[in-house]
Amino acid sequence: MSDSLNVLKDIGAQKIHNETHISKEHIQAIIHETFDGLNSVQFIGFISILEREYDIDLSELRAKGEAYFDEIKSKSTSSPKVFVVPKRQKNYSTTYILFGILVFVSFIYYTFVYLESVTPEIETVDNTKIENAKKSMRPVLEIKNAAAISDTNETNSSIAKEVNVPEKVEEVKVVRTLKVLPKNKVWVGYIDIKTNQRYQKVFTKEFSIDTSKDWLLLFGAGNIRLEVNGEIKKYASNKNMRFKYVDGVFTKITVTEFKGLNKGRKW
Repeated sequence: MSDSLNVLKDIGAQKIHNETHISKEHIQAIIHETFDGLNSVQFIGFISILEREYDIDLSELRAKGEAYFDEIKSKSTSSPKVFVVPKRQKNYSTTYILFGILVFVSFIYYTFVYLESVTPEIETVDNTKIENAKKSMRPVLEIKNAAAISDTNETNSSIAKEVNVPEKVEEVKVVRTLKVLPKNKVWVGYIDIKTNQRYQKVFTKEFSIDTSKDWLLLFGAGNIRLEVNGEIKKYASNKNMRFKYVDGVFTKITVTEFKGLNKGRKW
């Protein structure tokens, strides 16, 4: 084991966790050189934090870790590809066309047969009687129409007086914000859900994240303070904390939910 690892071992996982907010399980994995519980992005980020925090050289450990993750990556990409021959689709277009023509011809034939079998009956109408009836009803209709128009005008006038025009209500728009407000050094990993692009950052000052996108966020153990859409939120845990920011809504989620949104991966 290198002198730098001995320095970390002497400090102890609990004190390193308190000072760097890296989870104890990840610190112990780095000290004992067991990388199966980490991924390459986490490993490189944690090594950088430890080198900066304790002014030590972990290049030898970094090389071992990179070799380990390169081997894992080569194994995952070496599996043979399987090609499936698509089934040949049958062409039924000719059958459907012939069937449609047959239905159309049958419809035309039975339509003509039916029209020929029907004999229209013509009824003679006495127009003189109709004109006399119209003349006798005209005065009565004119009186009723005048009364109906008068009633309608009065009703419309009363309605116009009773209806109040509602005042225009201005729509209040919520301004989206997503900021991390650290009191000390913080590491955050954040993933664009749409593009699956991963980012990570270590910082000590206020850090804003683009609210026009949907995100998955991963924080180490400890205390974090955020501003979400103008509201201050605080969280504390001795384990890694995971969140999602979708359509402007910020929610704490479980490891299972995080993996479901991240194609089965913890990070």
